[in-house]
Amino acid sequence: MADFFPAFYRFAVRMDAHYDALSRGLRTKLGIAPPLRILPYRGYGTAERAVIKARVLEDRHVRPPQQRHTLVGSAVASYKRYMTREIAGAHVAVRWGDKRWEGTTDEEGFLELWVPPPEGVRSGWHMVELELLSPEAQGVPRVAAPVRVAGLSAEYGVISDIDDTVIVTGVTNPLKRAWALFLTEHRVRLPFPGVDAFYAALQGGRGGAADNPIFYVSSSPWNLYEHLDEFLALHKIPPGPLLLRDWGLSRHGFAPGGGHGHKLEKIRGLLDTMERLPFILIGDSGQEDAEHYRTICREYRGRILCVYIRNVPGHPRRAEELEKIGADIREAGSQLLVVDDTTAAARHAARSGWIDWREVHEVEAHRREDAARGLRGGREP
Repeated sequence: MADFFPAFYRFAVRMDAHYDALSRGLRTKLGIAPPLRILPYRGYGTAERAVIKARVLEDRHVRPPQQRHTLVGSAVASYKRYMTREIAGAHVAVRWGDKRWEGTTDEEGFLELWVPPPEGVRSGWHMVELELLSPEAQGVPRVAAPVRVAGLSAEYGVISDIDDTVIVTGVTNPLKRAWALFLTEHRVRLPFPGVDAFYAALQGGRGGAADNPIFYVSSSPWNLYEHLDEFLALHKIPPGPLLLRDWGLSRHGFAPGGGHGHKLEKIRGLLDTMERLPFILIGDSGQEDAEHYRTICREYRGRILCVYIRNVPGHPRRAEELEKIGADIREAGSQLLVVDDTTAAARHAARSGWIDWREVHEVEAHRREDAARGLRGGREP
């Protein structure tokens, strides 16, 4: 019985891919198949190795944000994001400087290609060109995929949760979460006050010019990638690779990873890739972030500078649990700090020498401004 489900999922994935290919072929012959597109994701790596990520899909023609003004428009856009048709086995060419590689998408249309960057690559963002080679390559525009390289100037990395850590979602309330995910636009969702300034301070490091990489890990599905990326840009939150979750059928199961467990796999991958960097981990008390971060502190002793957990109200027993987790994290050689706002975290980071004290005043100013904006909009600050 233990071997039944893996075999069943592998069979189901093959059948699903076969059906999609037949459906695509029939609709192409009838002239009703939408064109294909390459959706680039933010990759990351070092001067030695980097990952280039993208997905090949049928183009559902989601309206740009400025053209979506109603609840119905938002709902239609959300529907199109989730009801995707992926292209398995698509061949994609990747060009980075004078180097060129080819990769093939998996059964869910994902491309994940690890490559050695061009010699002399510097810290920062680099644009890599992606070109569809097959199938139906004609007419599919080339796209640029950003890749974040962590160079020698980086002092540490930052890994942050998104829901109820960066974005106000009410993630512990199922109705609020459904509203946030399906029926709202990035323009009306709010960040937690001061997050933009705090993350910018962490990116700059103790001298303001460290260029520390920031990564965002979430249990939201890959279908919301563009939505979340637009949110970060709108609110001037430092961009970083988004590591999300596949909620569809795969050879590992349906929505593999279970709950928020997939975050551990993503975080381990980041620490293994950025093996010379220590990290700061940021999450909230409403989910399992503290438990996962405790596991990471134990597995990567000496690599985790601090764990910041934003306190989510309404969980009276959580304080006792966090106190025990904090003791375990201290035993592993790190520290956990539960904070009510970003200013408290910024003060601690400045005392620890990870950011400049002048940035604390900037974080507080942004926190007050964002909180006032949230109250004017009738939302929780």
